[in-house]
Parts: sequence; structure tokens; C-alpha cells
Amino acid sequence: MHFEFLVEGQTERTALEPILATLLGRYGEPHTWRIHKHQGRGTLPGDAAAPPNIQDRTLLHNLPSRLRAYGHALKADAAVVVLLDADDTDCIALKQSLLDLCAACHPRPRVLFRLAVEELEAWWLGDREALLRAYPEAVQAVLDAYVQDSVCGTWELMADALVRGGRAALQKRGSALPIKREWARDIAPQLDPSKNVSPSFQAFRTGLLRLLSEESRRA
Repeated sequence: MHFEFLVEGQTERTALEPILATLLGRYGEPHTWRIHKHQGRGTLPGDAAAPPNIQDRTLLHNLPSRLRAYGHALKADAAVVVLLDADDTDCIALKQSLLDLCAACHPRPRVLFRLAVEELEAWWLGDREALLRAYPEAVQAVLDAYVQDSVCGTWELMADALVRGGRAALQKRGSALPIKREWARDIAPQLDPSKNVSPSFQAFRTGLLRLLSEESRRA
């Protein structure tokens, strides 16, 4: 089976590369995939049928046109997986808007929408053993205070646990993207998908496995 992954940026791409190798096996044996990064999440356009603004390279802005293109181009044994941070939005409403967008495509591609709740860092906090293997000096009291997949400022909490001086020191540096990419690079290869307690990670995992199961039954 082939997968087209649409993600917000380089952090997600860095994270998915080792995770997919664990979940799907070595590339090409037999499954294949491509990961397409964007410049942030963005917002869905007011007119989903309009051509996208070429200056806007965010995921959601370009999603309607990409889904229409996939509807015509994807082979029967392929699927699109859209991975987004939920941030502080209403997950149910966001998921429904994405499903409605896909339903409006003719022909309709096979698509799996998944949200990291609140942010991708929830996945790292969902596997404490993996996080501590990558960062053994993490502040345990901060990790213990985290409520899994809660809307609490997840990357800021990660900074308090892993960065000297915590979130305040990280915010002084400007963008948090470099350190978030480091976390993805260091923690993602350590994850044990079957033991991760993040509900949004498990939804991502089981969604992929369901697609594989469906394709196996079709073959």
C-alpha cells in the first residue's frame, strides 16, 4: 500500500520518518510513502473550490485543491493521511469540517484525518520511557504534572521539563521550532507505539493499521 502524508512542517516530517518505519515496516517492503511538509497549519479557505494562493503554503489553505487532485490521481491501493495539531480548537468541529471537505471531492480520495491533541509533543509525553531515554535529565515533577493530551500549552510544558530555564529561556530565543525539531529527532526513534498512552497517538496508529487491514481484505 502507498501513503501520502500531509503534515504542517519539518518537525512532523522528522517525527514521522522513524515512526512509519516502525508501524509500516522498512520502506518498500511492501509499503511505500511520501511525507509532504507545509509552512504551518493555516486555515481552510472561504471558497474551497477556488484555486489556492500560491504565496500561502500552509496545509489547510492548500488542502481542498490537494484532495481534489488526489481524488483523480491516487491509485486504488493508496491513501492520504492528513496530520494536524489540534491546538486549542474544537476537535470535533475541525474533524467534521475536514470530513465535509473530503466528501465534496468528486471523485473522493481515501483519506485519514488525524489530530495530535493538543500538539505533537503530546506524543512524546505519552511514552515516558522513550522521553527519558532521550533526555534522562528531564524534570520529573513537571512530567508528573502533565495530564495526557490535555490543552495546557504542551510544548511549553516540554520546555519546562527539558530546557534549562524552562519556557521563559526558550521564548527568549525567539522561535520554538528548532527545539521542537530536536525533540522529534531525539524522541521519535525511541517510541514504542504499542505502549504509548497518548490517545491521539493511538488514534493515528490504529487508523493506519485499519487502512492496511482494509487493503489486505481488498487484495
